[in-house]
This record gives sequence, structure tokens and C-alpha cells, in this order.
Amino acid sequence: MHDTVERPAREVYVAALETPPADRRRLDWLRWPTRMIGAALGVLDEPSFGDVVVRRIDDASEVLRLPVTGSEETAILLDDVRGDLEALSADEFAERWTLGD
Repeated sequence: MHDTVERPAREVYVAALETPPADRRRLDWLRWPTRMIGAALGVLDEPSFGDVVVRRIDDASEVLRLPVTGSEETAILLDDVRGDLEALSADEFAERWTLGD
């Protein structure tokens, strides 16, 4: 890849929970009536808490965005991504998460 072969992923990338893009937030408002009806029928559907986003540290460019729904899924995915940032080289991380970097 670039100069990332031996560098730890944590030195090249950072992961955080970010607000979804505006167009997706608008669609979420349209889904609320469906969620309310589902909740009345006993169907639980947690709203999105945001997206797990991976960015390059050097230029803050976004290399991966993963939409998540629900608090448990959000916590698990963010923990998985951050764990891989600690454990893998930058190239291994890019390959595992199929970054278009």
C-alpha cells in the first residue's frame, strides 16, 4: 500500500461514532411513524445512534463509514474497530475492513 506496511493502524487511522449524513437523518424522520406503530404492536426497533467512522489521522479523510442501529450493536462494532486499530498494522487493518484507501 503506502508507507503503512509496518506502522500500527492506530498511528494511521482513528475510529469514532459520528452523526449520520443529513440525507439519512431526514429519512429517519420519515421512519418514525412506522417505529411508533411497531412499538405499539410490541416490536422493538432502536433508532440509529450514528455511524462508526474511520478516518485517516494525517488528513481526516473518511475511509470507512458503518451505519449501526441500537446501543448494543454500536458498542460492539466500535469496540471491534478500535481493537483492530490497536492489534493490527495499518495494511492489515485496511485489508480486514476493505478500506478504499
